[in-house]
Amino acid sequence: MIKPEQTTKYLSLRWLWGVLCLVLLVPTQGVAKDVFSFAVVPQYSAGDTFRVWQPIIRQLNGALPFRLALETAPDISSFEDLCEDGQFDFAFVNPYHLLRLHENRGYEPLLSDRSGRINGVLVTRREGGVSEVAQLDHQSVAFPSPNSLGASMMLRRDLREQFQLSIKPRYVKSHSSVYLNVALGVTAAGGGVQKTLAQQPQHIRDQLQVIHRTGEMPSHPVVVHPRVPLEVRQALKDVMLALAQTEKFQTLLRNVPVYQLGPASFSDYQPLLQLGLDAYYEEQR
Repeated sequence: MIKPEQTTKYLSLRWLWGVLCLVLLVPTQGVAKDVFSFAVVPQYSAGDTFRVWQPIIRQLNGALPFRLALETAPDISSFEDLCEDGQFDFAFVNPYHLLRLHENRGYEPLLSDRSGRINGVLVTRREGGVSEVAQLDHQSVAFPSPNSLGASMMLRRDLREQFQLSIKPRYVKSHSSVYLNVALGVTAAGGGVQKTLAQQPQHIRDQLQVIHRTGEMPSHPVVVHPRVPLEVRQALKDVMLALAQTEKFQTLLRNVPVYQLGPASFSDYQPLLQLGLDAYYEEQR
């Protein structure tokens, strides 16, 4: 007999099992292939990106009627170019990039972290002598790429329009490289987001201080290319949401970090169109 205190857990497990069984029965007739690419924007090094995401993909592949192949790129700009070419079936992308991919390639958001909105953060070295934004005029500032939303575009907008500063941008390929450049004193400051800052090793975080935060923005979405059959995208969505109810998968998602996976829609990201960020977007080719 199930004890009263076990009822909620029991029902949750029954619901999870039911969802997974339904997904496994999804018909695959008409699906042109059984392996779909799942690409991840390289906020960290390629090695760290695979270390974080490969266990997630492995879990998904154990529950899906098709396989996902994890892909990334050497740097954020290269990743964006590949997305613009429509190379990936599914991708985890920055929110502003979704707007362009939606317009140019028809990508749609499927899922995102619903736990709260995110901020760009401007960091300096604690012992570096820069504790106020005004001190950065004509200084070198590291960013992961020109078109990272919170970590670059919104910060560069704030530095120019809010603080009336002129800086020397230095693009260093990933969020992790930004924090390392600042910690080593290579640049006076650097741009990231709170989530990636929190994922840095303790000895790096201990050397950094946040001197400015941008306004809030929605979290990175998982997006899907329009060529992906509806039954395939629905299966991935259902399985990810079902697994996100389990402690093991929640632990894996926190490494991204994603804290509360939920459905996403394009309307979540439309407010970004009103921020005047086109002036800070740089065409890569």
